[in-house]
Amino acid sequence: MYYLIETQDQLERFFEDEGSECYLQFITNNDEVHPKLQSLCALYIYSFSKEKGFIINLDHPEAFELKLPLKYLKSYTNIFVKEKIKALLHIPSLSYTDIQSIYYLLKNEPLEPLPKTPTHTFYERKFGANNVNKIIPLAKHYESLTNEFDALYPYIINYKSEESNKWYNEILTPTLAKMVSEGFKINDTFNKHFDINEKFSVHNSKIYGWYNFCTTTGRPTNNFNSVNFSALKHDTGERDSFEADNDMLIEMDFEGYHPRIIARLSGGELDKSESVHTQMAKMYFETDEVDAEMYKRSKELTFQQMYGGINKKYLKHGYFNKAQQFIDKLWSEFNTQGYVKTVIARRKLLKENYKNMTPQKLFNYYIQAFETEYNFTMLSRLYQILEGKKSKIILYVYDSILIDFAIEDGKETLQSIREIVSSDFPIKIKRGFTYSSLRAF
Repeated sequence: MYYLIETQDQLERFFEDEGSECYLQFITNNDEVHPKLQSLCALYIYSFSKEKGFIINLDHPEAFELKLPLKYLKSYTNIFVKEKIKALLHIPSLSYTDIQSIYYLLKNEPLEPLPKTPTHTFYERKFGANNVNKIIPLAKHYESLTNEFDALYPYIINYKSEESNKWYNEILTPTLAKMVSEGFKINDTFNKHFDINEKFSVHNSKIYGWYNFCTTTGRPTNNFNSVNFSALKHDTGERDSFEADNDMLIEMDFEGYHPRIIARLSGGELDKSESVHTQMAKMYFETDEVDAEMYKRSKELTFQQMYGGINKKYLKHGYFNKAQQFIDKLWSEFNTQGYVKTVIARRKLLKENYKNMTPQKLFNYYIQAFETEYNFTMLSRLYQILEGKKSKIILYVYDSILIDFAIEDGKETLQSIREIVSSDFPIKIKRGFTYSSLRAF
């Protein structure tokens, strides 16, 4: 069979003897446009049973057009895709295995894009802001995607489903797909603070971000089309540009998150009812009366202990003593067995993937991994509560989540969210209409 499928007869003949697994890649109209705002131009399928790649044309002018063959695609029990988050935005109802996660768990780095054909480079430079993939010949798409599949194939054939693969495939990537599909409403002040190509990520007064989880620490960053959603500034007016699409924005922010995570993992004790930095100040200054200056200095000192190493003079306090014991134990395991496993996803932090590792750096990576895995397990539960409701999660930033809340969903919905978010760690809650106007309530 020729590689191009463009008629119903060819489609039926292809699937009548097809196997249960394949590799699938999506050819969109423009690779630079956010997947939520994309239309599909064609599909590339590598058939494991036929040992060959095929293109199913959907909307490319070079061939006859077919409707999306969803019924046929559902016949696969497993579909390997390069990026499951994107795949779920294009066709959410299929069973995917994420190759990017497989690679990241082995290498602790993202899959780098392969060089495209010279034809792709030429057309993208000349027509990059348009539907450029509908101009590039299908034969060139086929050539490029076949080369990509060949590069990814070793990770497919050597894939073994482990605890960490399961968590990334069933918890992290589906949760991120939901989050990037929501969009954050912007207002007329947006263009005063940001210079972007609106074609790539703005539609109906909503801007869409993208989370990259393949980072050194495993903490997802959110940066797309020159907007860093993970670091929107408080003091420049940037946050004035973002507002509720429903009735109000509600932010739930963990109080003293990392010190409390350290206590949980090491067996140390911290009181949920009192500020972490007040409790730390009492340890540092050995007093029960903490003033504003002590509180401020406490935050600085805690940051130094967490990221620069614990000063020996504080080891007399149970909290820091247990933390140091935990650091030593972690470092010993790392060097003895060549890795340590994270708490929830059971991801291996492999010694071979880290240069110039130190006990404190390993500890920091481990804490940030717990933070990420705990948060996304929690967010996955929140989406079950929000199923069928107007309220939505529109932003995640390490120790906080931002909800675009609809009053019609009722106080009971907000209470259910609050109970889940605060089940293990205390939180602070703020609300407001714009992102800059959030106030405690």
